[in-house]
Amino acid sequence: MKKTFILILFVVCGLAASELFKSLNGEASVNAATSVESDTVKSKKSQYPEFANVFSTESSFANAKEDLLAAITAEGLVVSYTSHAKTMLENTAEIAGVTTPVYNDAEILLFCKADLSHALVGANPHNIVLCPYAIAIYIVHNEPEKVYLSFREPDARVPEAKAIKALLVSIIEEVI
Repeated sequence: MKKTFILILFVVCGLAASELFKSLNGEASVNAATSVESDTVKSKKSQYPEFANVFSTESSFANAKEDLLAAITAEGLVVSYTSHAKTMLENTAEIAGVTTPVYNDAEILLFCKADLSHALVGANPHNIVLCPYAIAIYIVHNEPEKVYLSFREPDARVPEAKAIKALLVSIIEEVI
């Protein structure tokens, strides 16, 4: 039963959990991030998977999360689910053989924007897998002074993804 529960949690957490598990076992490769930069956003471009857009702030986790929720709400969006990634990883660490925590705090906020989502699935009904949008907020255990915010790079082959990426970047810019 425990193995089934852990498998379900890994599936729910998707690629992020898979990549984390690989990195804990020394199998993950780390590439430069492909991230949008503006005058206010300077994303560190080393040590991140290429599919991740990673940003950071020196705010507290509580303040950064409050600002993130406010930025999402300001766009007229509602968080549909909060994944408590740190808790899930803590609860499954023993069975996975992990003794050192990766995060001090880690959550993933899921939300959607109706017009972008309708355009996305209208272009191809199978684009549903790109919904909802997610922004992770976390503190890496070895870097307690930084709060990271990140999201998966939308599929560049999907024209509607450009607007989704712009939305996610604008939300994060409000936090950092």
